Amino acid sequence: MAAHGIPYVATACISYPLDFVNKLRKAKMFVGTKYLQILTPCPPGWRFSTEKTVELGRLAVQTGIWPLYEIVNGKFELSSPSAALVDKTRRKPIEEYVKQQGRFDRIAPEDVEELKRWIDESWLKYDSLRKANQRP
Repeated sequence: MAAHGIPYVATACISYPLDFVNKLRKAKMFVGTKYLQILTPCPPGWRFSTEKTVELGRLAVQTGIWPLYEIVNGKFELSSPSAALVDKTRRKPIEEYVKQQGRFDRIAPEDVEELKRWIDESWLKYDSLRKANQRP
């Protein structure tokens, strides 16, 4: 969406309500099209107990599989819950996220390793975008 010149693009997660509400308020300030992609864990589809909804949303962010960010007029910025996760040692293991969901009951260890690689590669891109915005 950002590639189409939309002035405000962001990701959010219901498990981070302050971040979510702040992004909704910010989006209202822009004229024209805005885009928010929101992660909402789905108990029946993901096959987990409803009382774990907030926990799974947090794990999605904390493992780095769902980064929280904003792109404002083409400038990328990680949101505070995700900013520290550029350092991969600060991310929780993806296994914590996967093991709590029935939809991953049959995931193979090599698929988990591929998921880890994908997350690491994605975060290299986020870091590159973040650094590009810090240059004078």
